[in-house]
Amino acid sequence: MGVIQFHVQRPDLLAKAGSCSMVDFLMYDGRIAPADVLLQGDRMICRRTVSESGQFRLSWPRFSGGSQVVHSTSLREQAEPYELELELARGQLSRLRNQFSIWHGSGLQSSARLDELIRESHRSFRAAALRAEVPETSAAASVLSMELSAQAADMLCEHYVSQRIEFRRQRSPRIPVLMGCHLNEVPQQEAEFLQTFNAVQVGADWQSIEGDEGQHDWSRLDALLEWAQERRLFVMGGPLLDLTQDSLPLWMRNWSRSRQNLQSFSADFVETVLGRYQGRIRHWEVVTGGNRGGAFGMTEEDRISFISALLQAVRGVDDTVQVSLRVVQPWGEYLSEVHGSLSPIQFFDTLRRCGVRIGEVNLDLRLSQSRLRCLRRDPLSLSQLIDHWSLFQIPLNVMITVPPLQDHTNAVHREDWLRSALLMCLSKERVTGIWLSDWQGAADGAALIGADGQPDSSLKLLQRLTRELLW
Repeated sequence: MGVIQFHVQRPDLLAKAGSCSMVDFLMYDGRIAPADVLLQGDRMICRRTVSESGQFRLSWPRFSGGSQVVHSTSLREQAEPYELELELARGQLSRLRNQFSIWHGSGLQSSARLDELIRESHRSFRAAALRAEVPETSAAASVLSMELSAQAADMLCEHYVSQRIEFRRQRSPRIPVLMGCHLNEVPQQEAEFLQTFNAVQVGADWQSIEGDEGQHDWSRLDALLEWAQERRLFVMGGPLLDLTQDSLPLWMRNWSRSRQNLQSFSADFVETVLGRYQGRIRHWEVVTGGNRGGAFGMTEEDRISFISALLQAVRGVDDTVQVSLRVVQPWGEYLSEVHGSLSPIQFFDTLRRCGVRIGEVNLDLRLSQSRLRCLRRDPLSLSQLIDHWSLFQIPLNVMITVPPLQDHTNAVHREDWLRSALLMCLSKERVTGIWLSDWQGAADGAALIGADGQPDSSLKLLQRLTRELLW
């Protein structure tokens, strides 16, 4: 077991950013090593199952409110503790400089304000490094450098997005990206929906379709599909099965204890659904949450075998159908809870090496207060995530769950994040679809239409971007 220690000058900032339960190390080859953290006064002790060098990641507060994940540079194990604030400032500045160099070398046009922010961040970091003998002063300069780096990273992303979108619009006035939303029933606010979206994901969970064994109720799905096709909306079906929770019908609970029976019944259900809608729904999200798991006591090997069998059943019905796989917590937050698991990208790569044919990847960005939430990250992290998955050279869909509205401050931060995330997705050519969840009636309150039937404030933002950039 490896141990890395930090000396913390500002434990109050750690407390302000929330729990240290989701702390990990990003290894040089993309693996993610979770860490068990013990905070004793001004000493943070991180215990890991590996002893290799890695980038330390945790949540840190911003001056403007809220928090986001920050990185150190790659750290090796040593007897003496690192200065936490100084190492995080070094990591943030290094990350900023590396990305600026890559984009600027590719033709990005900078600005005087961005250049000044980078210089100020350098200046603060130098002050922190040179005053290490006065820990309080060094920590204060480090925190300031981190904030300046964060502001510069935000501005760098704004420049990148605006220039990339302008480049894309020179080739086509309208960016060829689907804007969709998950629906469980025909929306009552039809005009609002059609002003915002040109695609729909129709919910098709097992419990709602086959509540009693052998008795299928297709009325809701048929009505929703008919409504969508009459309005010429692109349709994605699913997800049919969720491996993060026990979503089976009640009559299946006893059968689920046997892996063979669970796989057999599930494959039969998938074949039944795809057979009924063959030729009408050309794109299916069959399984969600396979990388994280958590349901039916499945091991990682079980989940890989299970997904392979289901997708083989899909090909047996219709070999031309497009199949996408949803990846929950794509930055790997679940690894802090599920030790010994593959990182998201390793899980997907393992499936591909097993011969599983997957047409698209759906990256699930869930900011709501659910156990599947993603920690808040800046637009630069989202850009790097999309670029990383783009190496597979297959289309990407970004599935966004907007957190519920709590107060005015929350609304401002939420809409700023949503706007920057949407624009970053639109700037990436590998992103072929952006999907919002849900339209109404979400269990965690994260919906675009409130319980009172009134549109959420973020809906206007979506409509404006749709008018300006998509159609």
